[in-house]
Amino acid sequence: MSHIALTSMLTLARLLALTLLLPAIAVAKAPEVTVGPAPAWVVPPPAAPIDEVHSGAVRYQLSNSQVFHRGTQKQYYQQLVMEPLNQQGVQEVSELNFEFYPSYEQLVVHEISIYRDGVKTNRLQVEAFKLFQTEEELDSKLYSERWRALYILEDIRPGDIITYAYTVDGSNPIFERSDFGSLPLNWGAAVGQRHVRVISDKPIRYRFNNAEVPVATANTEHGFEYLIDLHRVPAIPAESQFPHWHEPQNYFQYTGYSNWREVSDWALGLYDIDRALPDAMKASLDQWRADLGVLGAVNRAVRLVQEDIRYFGIELGINSHLPRTPQETLNKRYGDCKDKALLMTAMLDHLGVESYPALVSASRREAIDDDLPSPNAFDHVINLIRIDGHEYWVDGTASAQGADIRNKGHFDYERALVVRPGSRTLVTIATPSDDRSTLTAATEERFAIDAGANTANLTIQSTFNRLKAEQARQYFRSLDQRQVNSNHANFLAQYYPGVQSTGDVTFTDDLEQNRMVVTEAYQIDRVAPLISARRIFTLYGSSIASYLFKPEERIRHSPLALPHPLRLTHQIFAEIQGEVLWQDPAKATVIENPWFRLSREASLEDSALAVAFEFESKAEFVNHRDLPEYLAQLDKLDEALQYRFWAKGSDSGEQRSSREMKNLIKSLIRK
Repeated sequence: MSHIALTSMLTLARLLALTLLLPAIAVAKAPEVTVGPAPAWVVPPPAAPIDEVHSGAVRYQLSNSQVFHRGTQKQYYQQLVMEPLNQQGVQEVSELNFEFYPSYEQLVVHEISIYRDGVKTNRLQVEAFKLFQTEEELDSKLYSERWRALYILEDIRPGDIITYAYTVDGSNPIFERSDFGSLPLNWGAAVGQRHVRVISDKPIRYRFNNAEVPVATANTEHGFEYLIDLHRVPAIPAESQFPHWHEPQNYFQYTGYSNWREVSDWALGLYDIDRALPDAMKASLDQWRADLGVLGAVNRAVRLVQEDIRYFGIELGINSHLPRTPQETLNKRYGDCKDKALLMTAMLDHLGVESYPALVSASRREAIDDDLPSPNAFDHVINLIRIDGHEYWVDGTASAQGADIRNKGHFDYERALVVRPGSRTLVTIATPSDDRSTLTAATEERFAIDAGANTANLTIQSTFNRLKAEQARQYFRSLDQRQVNSNHANFLAQYYPGVQSTGDVTFTDDLEQNRMVVTEAYQIDRVAPLISARRIFTLYGSSIASYLFKPEERIRHSPLALPHPLRLTHQIFAEIQGEVLWQDPAKATVIENPWFRLSREASLEDSALAVAFEFESKAEFVNHRDLPEYLAQLDKLDEALQYRFWAKGSDSGEQRSSREMKNLIKSLIRK
């Protein structure tokens, strides 16, 4: 029996009606651009003085966005007024792009005009539009039939005032209502006037993800009105590498949904479709359960969804959110996150195991606690599985994971809306008590160093667990042997320029324990540079250094994201042929701060040198005010990850010089 009950015949009828739209979409004529007046509900923004504010080669005088919601109807109006200040600005503004989904949206262009020398000229010619499908999402294995209308402006000069306005009319029929969305209030470029107006037939709630701004509300003939009018809007600093929860752009977010339960009810209807499995699939599930037990059968089912069903989504119209049936997904052998989630649910349901699709935000994670309830809060679907008294959150789109759900890496999506009857709120995805959510790696390097010849043989063994093992597994799947060998050798060449590989990089893979062991072997010439007539050898904790970086923007307003959680060890064992004359202190070195902890210990017995590094991250970000101190701590860490010693061999230059000096002294004494 399905774990998600039928909601109502009305819901089923709605989905059937939506499904009937698909053939029409498939055979629809090529999209077109129409020209016409702005909708009657659009109101011009209040006049504002021309502002000299700009932050680049273009002065953006006005950005005017107005949205109309009535039931499932939605119209989005946009007007932009801009002035190129130089030839670079002309280059930036001469191509106008309009994007829309022709399966349920219509593009109506109202104005394209140029104001020059006191004269306004109409430049709008419908035949000049070039229409083509966008392909950006194909890189993410998604096909959504989004189209772009391109309009190339001719004879544009610095100082021209360019105005264009258009409306995108329509909304995705998969949504029961249209009264939700978000509108940006600032960008990477300064804007003289930012005008936002939202009209809805029902009251809506709103919030800002950054700074609060005044909102004027009114009850008009068109509906409830929410209006924002900002002036001299500064540009957002161009910064990168900030945490997932930090959004430097300010948004006006709004919704007509009262709570998450209403969103859950909407989602429940989407997944209330035919879940029948092919007889052959049911027979396989029964055989796995008989041979492997319930847990073993669950592992096989999850692995089939992750590995045998390739990730690809055709998200035309309602299929942006409506999953395909398990039968269709199995037949096509591909699907996106929602298709895989429903297939996994159906397979585990056949095994008598409790499982539900769960909506998550891969981009916002726990930050959606602050968001208003709406379908827009989510961008991904995973599965909640309950078995033997334990909960497992499994991502059907993940590949190269371990074979046992108890040892799979844990993705910290943090919050989920579980698609099941009675779901009323977001739930916390608990972080496992073990290291399934931690990137763990242990590296062991063994050197055989000939100090006199200044050469070394090096073998490296790296052990990766859980999440890190899955990353390594995916890495080896995506590259051929030559590329792997080259990547590893070039990484070492940053530390030892004379390195040469003496064999292929190899690995052993334990899928049950979700562990990979990678082995490498090298010959190194010219290991140590000559410094003041001495060979100073340096051993590096290179595997730890590879995870840490300094940001591109050192002076910034955004926090800096850090790789976290990390738990790394790097051990070095060096057998030295020769005499060690000096070494860095062997006492324990510890660097600890709010962001990480590093310890280093070294010992030398006879000719055997051992150096052990341990690193553990402590935070996922650095506040921008603390960045100078963090960078200083990174410098300390970089120094601590280098262990130096001076050694000479039996025929070394140092020893020859020593003998020559002794002989000279003896000869002088005889005289």
